[in-house]
Amino acid sequence: MKKKWSLMAVTGLTIAMLTACGGGNNGNSASGSDASSSPSASAGSSAPAQTETLSFKMGVEPWVGYAPWWIAAEQGIFKKHGLDVTVVNFNQDSDINAAFAADNIKVANIATHTAIKMVGNNGLALNGIILLDESKKADAILAAGKAQSIADLKGKKVAFEEGTTSDLLLRQALADNNMTIDDVQVVYMPASDAGLALLSGKVDAAVTYEPYISTVKAKGDVQLIYSGENAPGLISDLTVIKSDYLTEHPGVKDQLKQVWDETMAYWEANKDAGNKIIAEKSGIDVAELPVILEGLSYFTSADQAKLADSGEFLKTATNIQGILTNQKVLDKQVDLNQMFQLK
Repeated sequence: MKKKWSLMAVTGLTIAMLTACGGGNNGNSASGSDASSSPSASAGSSAPAQTETLSFKMGVEPWVGYAPWWIAAEQGIFKKHGLDVTVVNFNQDSDINAAFAADNIKVANIATHTAIKMVGNNGLALNGIILLDESKKADAILAAGKAQSIADLKGKKVAFEEGTTSDLLLRQALADNNMTIDDVQVVYMPASDAGLALLSGKVDAAVTYEPYISTVKAKGDVQLIYSGENAPGLISDLTVIKSDYLTEHPGVKDQLKQVWDETMAYWEANKDAGNKIIAEKSGIDVAELPVILEGLSYFTSADQAKLADSGEFLKTATNIQGILTNQKVLDKQVDLNQMFQLK
């Protein structure tokens, strides 16, 4: 069963725009002891025996789907499973993508369609090892004024971040209404700014994600006219790892899965403590977290295995690749079976 959680970060989230080097001082490190020490697994833990803690940097963005990694870092769950992980925050897709391509981070948390493009366009050797989440109402198109539907956006200004999940969602919404990107006036800007541009009247619609959706809806007279719920499976996120690094350290995939599952269980059993960590990392009052509407589904390892065995995820990924191909933004077809290793 998919386990659903809700949380909200704050508009204006102050995250240092890191350079591709992603310095450790700017990350949230999971290390709390000597990196060369042997980890001790808790009772019932299936973490493999380790003689040395594996250290690397993991990239995230201020997207709610990646929040469990903050909890894992704070609670020492990485270390418990033989990993010394520095969680590095990036503000935009382009920043984390560049850091990953430059090998300055070994693991990244990115959208499924972004991972496919990295392989098809840039020839990066990577593997998707954890399906983190699927967005429903956590990615959406907001409009103001007389725009009450996607069809109403014809000739109107629409703000979104190019090449991101927002881009993918907008193009799918347009296609569903027999329209193309040429039918709107494109205004490129980060997702964090798109909603504010809508509120100020600079654009007629904005494509963004949580926490910005809730903030914009609370501050202005806007309406949600399309979301990930209208395109099931289209917007999802993965943990990806460099293929050569995975070859060198084949156990890291299972270690990260164990960290993810244990963190999810911890958060479910300790919601107040988990929410407090998220509040501290995001800068929002912890009391505001429970009020966010559910718009995201998280997947455990068991969920992922079912999706892989049923072929459902591969079908969804194939559909995403088809959309990218039709948009002429994918240079080469990707062997999705080889790319994804969710089991």
